[in-house]
Amino acid sequence: MVYDVVVVGGGIGGLTAAALLAARGVSVCLFERNAQVGGCIRRMEYSGFDFEPGMGLYTDFGPGEIFEQIFSQLPVPLPEARLIDSDYVVRLPDQTAVQLLKNRSQFAEELRRVFPECASEAVQFYETVERVPSEFSNHTVMDHASTTSPRFQRFIDAQLRAFSQTPIERCAFISGCTALNRPRQNLYEITDGVATVAESLADAITKAGGKVRLNSPVLRLAYDESGAAIGVDLLSGERVLATRAVISNMTIWDTYGKLIGLNRTPAEMKKKLAALTSTGAYLIYASLEEDSLRRLPGKRFLVCADSADETLESKDLTFATSAVVRDGKIPVTVKVNCPVNEWFTFQSSPEDFEAWDQEALERVWTRLHQAVPEFWDSIEIIETANPRTFYDDTRRKLGMVLGVEQTHDALEAVAHGTSLSNVFVVGDTVSSSQLASIANHSALRVDLLLR
Repeated sequence: MVYDVVVVGGGIGGLTAAALLAARGVSVCLFERNAQVGGCIRRMEYSGFDFEPGMGLYTDFGPGEIFEQIFSQLPVPLPEARLIDSDYVVRLPDQTAVQLLKNRSQFAEELRRVFPECASEAVQFYETVERVPSEFSNHTVMDHASTTSPRFQRFIDAQLRAFSQTPIERCAFISGCTALNRPRQNLYEITDGVATVAESLADAITKAGGKVRLNSPVLRLAYDESGAAIGVDLLSGERVLATRAVISNMTIWDTYGKLIGLNRTPAEMKKKLAALTSTGAYLIYASLEEDSLRRLPGKRFLVCADSADETLESKDLTFATSAVVRDGKIPVTVKVNCPVNEWFTFQSSPEDFEAWDQEALERVWTRLHQAVPEFWDSIEIIETANPRTFYDDTRRKLGMVLGVEQTHDALEAVAHGTSLSNVFVVGDTVSSSQLASIANHSALRVDLLLR
């Protein structure tokens, strides 16, 4: 088979690019190794519940915003999303709740109330964050928070670790501004879950004449005798040609390590890839009695620990509810960030792995009830997910389901282009891990490709 463009991977980035290309008359085929599209936002169903795959922070679904702009070009409607009527909440170790209010003056008063020890400095810090000043492109977030109290710094650090996978000392200031502003934007609840965005994009591809092939793992790029990339080879042995471009929705590591091939990856790029770091996640999918929700800080919130923990699991927790209530219960997702290497080093058998998962569950579960005692006995575990299970589902390197650390070195290393002129990368490892950012960058890549 021959297409203008082949897209490898059915995450939000690959789906957006393929849908826009198909809508503009480009012959496109998307290959996804799994039985459903979505990647990290695929539909998560357990025991009849449909769970949020992460923190539930979705922006840019309003009139004239990114998703309306994208779907206005597609033959399918934008999935229904409702504006959340409450502000995101961060709970501090002393149980103080900080509302990340959208209104500037009200948020300044909130900062003065919660952080009286550095009130002026905290307000000034956020005033700078809101401006996203480009003249500080070589600064870290800590450079601008150094005059604030350790308590305020931990409040910022917890948000950066949750929203950009990067501690305050290493986070590039520009990236930090994006992460810190994100929960103070208009947040939306997607009526039938975020997976409907991926499913609608896949539907748009086929309705516009493109192809979506599920259960079709791509093995590597196909090359001609001169060494030029001409398409992809599937695990089945089939070769599919691409006359204009190949777009990878794999991680930046897997794009080079698996798709392009390490033997064709320039030495300088290998060095950059080796320096990039990311993190994994440990998730608990649970059900909560609907009546208990009113006792909690909110439907979505972050619990900030008294100190950062670089061991197996972070002590910071995020909590998000799904939009659908069933039998008086709400599906909830609890997430902690965690390093990934341990999950692939210490388990020599399935029994070892199960024991490791159970130990992790007990630690996170204990921490959850200590940090949010309002749960009482109204929450019930249904399933868990960890870097090993994420790897099994997505084949992302070591189960890293979040974007790369937003350090200055990382920002210089990652790019949508590759060492091959007709091979491009989209997804959370070459842009912010925010859903809107991934979709927007994918759309911009399409525009550049069609020039």
